[in-house]
Amino acid sequence: MSNSKIEPPCPETHRAQFVTQMRRVPGPVAIVSSADGEERTGMAATAWNSLCADPPLMLVCVNRNASVHALIGRTRRFSLNLLAADEAETVAIFSAQRGKEGRDRFEAGKWADSPGGQPFLNGATASFECELLDGHVYETHEIFIGKVRHMDMAETADPMLYFDGAFCRATPLGGS
Repeated sequence: MSNSKIEPPCPETHRAQFVTQMRRVPGPVAIVSSADGEERTGMAATAWNSLCADPPLMLVCVNRNASVHALIGRTRRFSLNLLAADEAETVAIFSAQRGKEGRDRFEAGKWADSPGGQPFLNGATASFECELLDGHVYETHEIFIGKVRHMDMAETADPMLYFDGAFCRATPLGGS
């Protein structure tokens, strides 16, 4: 580290630069969803991650204005479905590009209920049903931490990524 003091940029410049730089960080795309009987909703997300393996914990960051935010808080359950690269229509619907909301978003793809009643997408590279353990509000978002209760995994994986404003696929590098 340099000992020279770096002055932070003004907030507007800082935000714009941050958004531009984060678009260059590829991230796997998931549908975070929640269900309570017939009521269900979800959204596309890249702000999620595994947190711990012992016990298995996941975290997801959800905008507090998103419809799924209130349902996760009420049901204390959510699912994360990691999209395969061939789920372009599903991600378009769940990222609000098709004007569908709530239960209507689940018309894309083939969905089944997990053992705990949360939406699992058939063909997702991996699906996790989580029980909400904790939530932390930061500005516009809440970080939900969930204990994995049930999992499912596809036979093969061709994950969808979000990179530089576009959905794409991961391609293995050549060599060993």
